[in-house]
Amino acid sequence: MMKNPSYYYKFYWLEAIVDLIPRGITETTFDELINEMIANAWYSVREFHIHLSGVQADGLVRDGLERAVLQLAELSNLPANTSRVEIMNAIGEYDAELRQAKEQLTNMVPYRALAGFFSKSSEKADWGSVRRLTEYIRRINQTVVVLPYTLGESSRLKKEVYFHPEWIKMIQDNTVSILGWIQYEKVRWLQNNNPEVPGLVYKLAPMGASVNSSKSNRLPQWDLFFVMFAENQYLMYRLIHERPGLHRRFEACYRDNLHSIWAMRELYREGNSRDRFCGILQENMKPVYDSARRQGYEVWEFK
Repeated sequence: MMKNPSYYYKFYWLEAIVDLIPRGITETTFDELINEMIANAWYSVREFHIHLSGVQADGLVRDGLERAVLQLAELSNLPANTSRVEIMNAIGEYDAELRQAKEQLTNMVPYRALAGFFSKSSEKADWGSVRRLTEYIRRINQTVVVLPYTLGESSRLKKEVYFHPEWIKMIQDNTVSILGWIQYEKVRWLQNNNPEVPGLVYKLAPMGASVNSSKSNRLPQWDLFFVMFAENQYLMYRLIHERPGLHRRFEACYRDNLHSIWAMRELYREGNSRDRFCGILQENMKPVYDSARRQGYEVWEFK
């Protein structure tokens, strides 16, 4: 699907699909996928000031997804480090203003993302007609090869996207590996398009030097360990917001220890209740845990 991508937002298209499927979603629309793409691209563009596909000779941003993020930032006045929830709320609030930018993103990417499968057919794709492309994709899926998704008859942002059951299962079983590959390819692309940004890998996803060797690559028992883990995390969260001295220490070290954007943008934001804090933690950790179990990782028997 991603062979020789010409624009960076193809990575976000695939990432949006892989994000939605583990939530039990079997069909969606261009609109919902584009919203996911904008939210996922926010921090790269706003927090790290990275160009997704470079700039033109006249200084204008080339990439449609980057332009959509910048337009949303201008409309909403949201800070660069805002939460994903606030980003999604703003996308909904300014839907009318963002419509043109969002529709531009649907012109080719949903179709070009499937182009690697088209080579298996003797019939050539007609790239000049959305209607004929939609029919062509349906024929390929029925007679040549099972595609990750097919498309409905609606137009523009309302166009339906139907995920194939076989691909749903494959993505659910391999979510961690697929998302890891997407992140790796993203970094490679960003390095090529942002040569002036040093140490890009570490800016986007800093990695600690040590690993937990006691359990090797086995998983802890979720029901046994998560409650204790969440309680300890909430205790620390509460203390760093109650005690200025601890908060200063937290500010000094969190960039080297919080590797997930959601942890800083949502989990450790001031004002979370205990239930809200633990809920965010479970919402983000449990799907990864479940995917790892489906991939065959053993459970660590604590003795």
